[in-house]
Amino acid sequence: MSCESETIEASTVHESFTNQKSSGGTTIPKDETVVIRFTEGLSATAKAIIRAKYGVIAFENCSCGDKNLESWDLETIYEGATIEERVTSMEQDPEMEGADFNFDINISSQVPNGVVGTIHYQDVLPKIKTQKAAVTIGVLDTGIDPTYFGFQQAFLHNSALDEETCSDEFFGWNFVENNNLSFDDNGHGTMVSYLAYEQLENTGTNFEIIPAKAFDAAGKGSLFQIGCGLSYLIQKKVNIINMSFGWTETPSTVIESYIKETERDILMVTSAGNTGADNDLTPHFPSSYTTANVLSVTAVDGEIPPNLVLSLSNYGFVSVDIAVKGIGIPFYSAPETAPISITGSSYSSAKTAGFAALKYQQGMSVDMLYHRILQDKIQSSSLNQIKYASYLDL
Repeated sequence: MSCESETIEASTVHESFTNQKSSGGTTIPKDETVVIRFTEGLSATAKAIIRAKYGVIAFENCSCGDKNLESWDLETIYEGATIEERVTSMEQDPEMEGADFNFDINISSQVPNGVVGTIHYQDVLPKIKTQKAAVTIGVLDTGIDPTYFGFQQAFLHNSALDEETCSDEFFGWNFVENNNLSFDDNGHGTMVSYLAYEQLENTGTNFEIIPAKAFDAAGKGSLFQIGCGLSYLIQKKVNIINMSFGWTETPSTVIESYIKETERDILMVTSAGNTGADNDLTPHFPSSYTTANVLSVTAVDGEIPPNLVLSLSNYGFVSVDIAVKGIGIPFYSAPETAPISITGSSYSSAKTAGFAALKYQQGMSVDMLYHRILQDKIQSSSLNQIKYASYLDL
């Protein structure tokens, strides 16, 4: 196993995270770019014929992950049909699992003035597990800084133990720069990963985390990058995927296709959003997908019983499942310093993903895991605007 470079510049967690809201997310459309997913089993020739049918100028495959997922640049008008008309046809095409306009999603919590440090290859090695774990959490985010001081034990997935890997795969994949360096140059992914890790540390649980980096230093990721990262984690046969981001424009048929096909196998823990909105009226994705493996988590304060925060906590009788403290979480950016305060459903979701791994047992179905998690819920009348009117004390 090798790495493309022995060092890489990556931002460390910094105090500019203080009181940042996370996982609200905004979207920026890419008008002439489409993300499609072919059905399984098509030959290279069949794919080429389909591309020609829709007027594809150029296309891109995932650098690691599902080779049936592609990003297409299209002719504005092709055989008299607009891009919108062709996308409508793609959605009905039996040789496609899904088709969407590509767009960028922004994670609103980032480190605009982050302290940039150097991550050394030799410092990462002790954090990589030497044996396969009993439960694996995939984190689809901005990557991870394995040298963050809070990570005290080996916890990273070891790609060298996988039956199939991409070229020089290390402990995850970077879908922003399309290489094996899934290091965090934003900070959000490290914080999210640590909050999941913290639920499992010193519990005796044989766990691991594998990062799929789909968001860049500014917290921006495209639908295509997110789809590639999601498909990569699915191919790694993880048990739980944490998605601490979201958007409210339109659902993605491509992302939904991956979630649906893993309904029995992978629990998708998602952040409900941070705008104080009713997700039943204004769906927030991926947390508003209705498949049984989606667990939607909103942020509440630390009171007993906790409260939804009107300007922050998204809710919904149907689309938001459970609440976890996500307001003013103390986070230590460095040892022997005062904690900073972080806020957002991103962090509620991450803690829940770690808790789910704690509850997981080998061979457990998603349905069984979902119900094991809910066995620990605490009901509260202050939370009657969400499905179970309950919170987890994490």
